[in-house]
Amino acid sequence: MHRDYKLAKRILQGERAAFAELVDRYGAPIRRLVGRYIENPADADDVTQAVFCDLYRCIGQYRGEAALTTWAYRIAVNRALRHCKRRPPDCATYDEQEIEDVRPGTDPANEALKGELSQQVHSAIHALSPPHADVVILCELEGLTYAECATVLEIPVGTVKSRLNTASRRLRDRLAEYVLGEPSSAATRSFTEVLP
Repeated sequence: MHRDYKLAKRILQGERAAFAELVDRYGAPIRRLVGRYIENPADADDVTQAVFCDLYRCIGQYRGEAALTTWAYRIAVNRALRHCKRRPPDCATYDEQEIEDVRPGTDPANEALKGELSQQVHSAIHALSPPHADVVILCELEGLTYAECATVLEIPVGTVKSRLNTASRRLRDRLAEYVLGEPSSAATRSFTEVLP
């Protein structure tokens, strides 16, 4: 965290290379996180840019008490949620990664099935209430610890665990028939196995 604090101080002192380092270090993870909330790639890019504008403008508020990524994720989640509240959801779009050409040696039917399952999981996550979707996105998809997730969402760690437990149960219920063709009690496959 000391390294993060030094980077923030360099940005605050007006060092352009320091801000470029921040963007290089956190640009891809922030864009991926925003993209989990906002399906339209152009809108996700705009929100990501706004996140970095916020980071630049508010860097003086960073105190080094948490990792800079945690602080940046909090800003990104808040920005993405504000965007989602302002705009009605667009029609589902395919991420460029999901429209890749089939590579030689791969089974096109299997690739199509994976893409369909991935879409079902995305739909199931977006059908959760926002508090439950947030913990799934941050903990399961982005790999944050319970403590980091709690810091980003400004809730207790116990609440993160409780929401994640409830969200996992709801996702298993919703996806069980699709994945296994059986009721939810038989669902054992992790939904994160099918997401990038």
